[in-house]
Amino acid sequence: MNQRYQLLLWGGLATSLAFQVQADVLISEYIEGSGYNKAIEITNTGEQSVSLDGYTLQKATNGATSWRNTLSLAGYELASKQTLVVVNSRATDELLSKADITNNTITGFNGNDPIGLFYNGALHDVIGVVGSDSYWGQDVTLVRQTTQASRDYQPDQWQEYGKDEFADLGAWTPPSDGGTDPQFTCRLPSGAFPNFTAIHAIQGPGDRSPFVPSGATQSPDDYYVKGVVTAVTGNITKGFYLQSLQADSDMRTSEGLFVFTDQAQTNLNPGDVVCVHGKVREYYQLTEFVPNEDQWRVVDQQQVPAAQAVHISADDASFAQTLERYEGMLVRLPRSLDMRVTRVFGYDYDAYRNNMALSQGQVNYHPNQFDPAGSAQSKQVQATNQQRVLVVETDKPAPDGVIPYYPDFARTDGNQDGSADDYLRINDTLFNLEGIVTYTYSNYRLLATNTIDGQDIVHNTPRTESPQVNAGDLRIASFNVLNYFNSPFNGDANRFGDNRGASSYGEFELQQEKIVTALDHLDADIVGLMEIENNGFGQGAAIRQLVEQLNLRQNEQDKYTFVTIDSNQDGMMDEDDSVGTDAIAVGLIYRPSKVALQTKRVIAMPEQKAPPIYDANGELIDNGKHQQRDSLAATFRVTTTGNELTVAVNHFKSKGSKCWEDNAPVSQGGQAGQDPDLQGSCEDFRVAAAVALGKALQNMPGDKVILGDLNSYAKEDPILVLTDYSPEHYDKVIHAARNTYIDGQLQFGDEGAQITHSYGYLNAVPMFHPLSWSYSYNNEVGNLDHVLISKHLAPFVVDANEWHINADESTLFDYRDEYKGSNLPRYGDQFRSSDHNPAVLELRFSQ
Repeated sequence: MNQRYQLLLWGGLATSLAFQVQADVLISEYIEGSGYNKAIEITNTGEQSVSLDGYTLQKATNGATSWRNTLSLAGYELASKQTLVVVNSRATDELLSKADITNNTITGFNGNDPIGLFYNGALHDVIGVVGSDSYWGQDVTLVRQTTQASRDYQPDQWQEYGKDEFADLGAWTPPSDGGTDPQFTCRLPSGAFPNFTAIHAIQGPGDRSPFVPSGATQSPDDYYVKGVVTAVTGNITKGFYLQSLQADSDMRTSEGLFVFTDQAQTNLNPGDVVCVHGKVREYYQLTEFVPNEDQWRVVDQQQVPAAQAVHISADDASFAQTLERYEGMLVRLPRSLDMRVTRVFGYDYDAYRNNMALSQGQVNYHPNQFDPAGSAQSKQVQATNQQRVLVVETDKPAPDGVIPYYPDFARTDGNQDGSADDYLRINDTLFNLEGIVTYTYSNYRLLATNTIDGQDIVHNTPRTESPQVNAGDLRIASFNVLNYFNSPFNGDANRFGDNRGASSYGEFELQQEKIVTALDHLDADIVGLMEIENNGFGQGAAIRQLVEQLNLRQNEQDKYTFVTIDSNQDGMMDEDDSVGTDAIAVGLIYRPSKVALQTKRVIAMPEQKAPPIYDANGELIDNGKHQQRDSLAATFRVTTTGNELTVAVNHFKSKGSKCWEDNAPVSQGGQAGQDPDLQGSCEDFRVAAAVALGKALQNMPGDKVILGDLNSYAKEDPILVLTDYSPEHYDKVIHAARNTYIDGQLQFGDEGAQITHSYGYLNAVPMFHPLSWSYSYNNEVGNLDHVLISKHLAPFVVDANEWHINADESTLFDYRDEYKGSNLPRYGDQFRSSDHNPAVLELRFSQ
């Protein structure tokens, strides 16, 4: 090769390389935002460094064909993939933080001013329409989708974003050539930005995403979604919640969406704007977005949107439908929504954590409280209750002794009356709480994101120091003492079982203080006790110790004594005496100054001795043997008038432990573990107990009062048998358990019995306070504790009510140390002295 040709070749290569290097420089981003938020980004898209000597930016005002305003870029050099950002000096600090150059001349554009990139005086690249004053670039961010400079503006080379979106400004990412990027970039394989699918489009107007076909759980297609993070979760749900950057006008569609990542995203924060690529999924009634592997990234930051007040629309068929419209969104509960506490803060066995439940407009009553068990009306109440509930959660389990969204709870006693100033009770209206609406564990849940205080709570049924009843001249009440056991603390031994109560002496002292305080304020003349330790009537008996402690607070004329049973017929009151053979028993205490004890007896309750039940593998399911706690009845003479009154205190078989009818297959007349009428377990066995009680009381003198925990709501079978049941009136059949015996004598045989009559008692509390209730379970309330009276006693009844001191209150107020933490104060008041509210009957015999 001759020297001249060699010089020409190298010179040609140098010119070609220089041209290629210059061609790699282009305008890559344009921002025309609010106010002075205006910027231009220049990028070197090539592999070699480029000097910007000879480069200028020029502006053609209002689409003119002549270029005037000029900014020289001389002296700058761009490495491979490096950017140069020019920002208006009056832009926001957030945008100015991305600036390499501040200049107001070039960036004085307003949407119809083309910007040209010139090299050595020749136009090299342009954005905007030259020769037209049309507004092609107002209130937008435009991002280049190609690496090819162009002297003619080509809109299809640019991806349009909303006003003031500039998260990627100053950090250029090359478009893909169809290969796989090591990091997700929110771009299509061609390098173009995708068309994002709106969150409200994914949610759709119904309770299921229109992108998930009927019968399927996941969309067949992939979608790109972008939104602002409102919450990051890693416990009750695992992922993060996105909210739309721009809402639609359809109130039926939610603007929120849960992104499931199966783990907490510790690198995400509320306010991050995130792009996600993946599929839509319906997961147990929650519409969620599932990213393809690692295909999501933060693209910007902004303020978290304000929580939207939940509003009930006239078009909503239920409150559940209202919540569906807000699924995944950050919301606020306004006062007008009237969200009532229907379960106080305590342990939720569905979610295995402490939380509480709200119900819109009213507390949820058990379906069998007002309507007969198994009726169409009861089933409708069950469905309505479920649709009205919103469980209040925090993503992380609450620390012991703390309500995270109500940090003042139980912390102070400012007036020094021995009770907490800040509390939450069932039927309180709670408002201004904010959080994310989600769905899990069969309930809509609010993941709280703020805190409230006492100003955000209305106590619709405030605490009271004493029962709210009109006064008579004789008060009778029931009181559940929640396993008051003194045997571990120097009391007499229990022959029938282990300790069910306090686990330490400190707990026992607090339990005793709370019960005694409650009984003192109850101020009843006859009290039927449930769940007191069955350790006799001797010097160390639980009932004796409780009465002795109560009498320390009484005047002489108001002191109590208790009904004793000499079960051994040895003439001694000792620890070998008992009421039945369970570890707990019922008891009666009374004021001798008001009533005189005439007679007393234990009413034996049925026991079941049915054939054992085996499964298909021969494993024993049920041995057929089941017990109930005996009842205690005493006849009193009213001191001032001479009226005779028989009071029977009872604690029927629990709803929780199964009996033969619950375990037996349907072919044998059982329910095989089902509970179609929501009466819980052992309803047939409780019916047998109701029959036994009704028959026994027929032979006892005077007017009758049936007290206690009958473990049956007001319209369940055992209560109907004791009150006003007939097959014609209730259009149902009530059945008693099979193979039941009373004191060894057969009550009902292999077929059990169909009950066709009732015993005519009146349920006193609903006569005066039909909405009162005594117990809370599973987001519902109702009466398990009853005061039933014989019809002849009705003219003497002044009032009857439940005293709302226990079931209304959080378990954080009870006597146990478990789950309380070390900083929660302990209160010896009457509130949460048990889990059942006392039932109170007020009589007037004197004229």
